[in-house]
Amino acid sequence: MKATAKRTLTPRAVVLATAAAVALIGSTGAATAFADDDGPAPQSSVQLSQNERHLDDNAKDRAQVKADKISQSEATAKALKAVPGTATSAELDNADRNGSRIWEVGVLGKDHKNHDVTIDAGNGKVLNKHTDRDDDAAQDARETQALVKADKTGHDKATAKALKAVPGAVVSYSLDDNDRTGSTVWEVDILGKDHKSHDVTIDAASGKVLDQHIDQADNDGDDD
Repeated sequence: MKATAKRTLTPRAVVLATAAAVALIGSTGAATAFADDDGPAPQSSVQLSQNERHLDDNAKDRAQVKADKISQSEATAKALKAVPGTATSAELDNADRNGSRIWEVGVLGKDHKNHDVTIDAGNGKVLNKHTDRDDDAAQDARETQALVKADKTGHDKATAKALKAVPGAVVSYSLDDNDRTGSTVWEVDILGKDHKSHDVTIDAASGKVLDQHIDQADNDGDDD
């Protein structure tokens, strides 16, 4: 089960894939789906400029972290209030069509289904909620439940461990299985104080740091 998505074939692939299918929740409770590129994108209180939207991943992370007013912990708390359950992923991202800065948070709900919650990175408002209902939803939910059952650390401790190893700002985290060992891990991406993107892997059972390295793919072509 791949919990999140961003740049390479990492656990973050699903968040971006599902973000296009998120339902926009109106103040009256009516929902407008945007399952494809023609639907409405989430509109947050802060946006990337036109120039910033075309930056490479590392430079875009710097721009987003600089403008972000809501931490991953705050965004996760908002998402869990909207959809009670267990947080399995979060990513600071932008809606491609309007540059809105958002947090996409994955939650295994108490209904045993996978949910995606979109949080405004400027004010913490819940912009969208979406329940995974595609053909693979039941299987994906079972895989997520297995990961959550194996996890003894939680996202808060995992991100704290990662930030101790690499001081900076968390731009994403995800609960996933390690492709090489099959163990359950937290994958945490950090924009370090060196302005580079770092990947930190935390053992979900023990909370130990298993690996940390600079994401070369994100930093290729970076002029800093």
